Amino acid sequence: MKKSKYLAVIFILSLLQVAVVGQFKIFGTKPDLILIGVVIAGLFYDWKWALIFGLICGGLKDIFSVNLAAVNTVISALWGFLVVQLARHINLDLNLSRAALIFIVAVFNALALRIFFWHSGIYVPLGIFLRTAFLDSLYTGVASLLIFKILKIK
Repeated sequence: MKKSKYLAVIFILSLLQVAVVGQFKIFGTKPDLILIGVVIAGLFYDWKWALIFGLICGGLKDIFSVNLAAVNTVISALWGFLVVQLARHINLDLNLSRAALIFIVAVFNALALRIFFWHSGIYVPLGIFLRTAFLDSLYTGVASLLIFKILKIK
């Protein structure tokens, strides 16, 4: 996919994340379409473009959320870069393995955000965090299969 076309995909995923995904909550959780965009960039582009797309996705996520300033920008860029490095060593040709990777990245993303929140004085009880982190990540992994189908990623 051309880079300009993928940039449009990122903006569409961001708009869907803000405007539509909230209508599809399951047990109070929703998928992270922007994180799916970051991982897809890491899977299909070189590290420079994955880093750039990660910065853009994280920046959009920071704009649309009330989290700590620039936390998502930094973390998303890091995920884009790390997925490129991981994809060099692991066979991720099947969409199911890509969805599993997105689930794992989503779990680690939730852990990283919890650490940032903890250091800033925002505490979420561990039980609530574990439930939402797991369900959000699972929902994100499953939603990625639909995104792959829509984008015709095989």
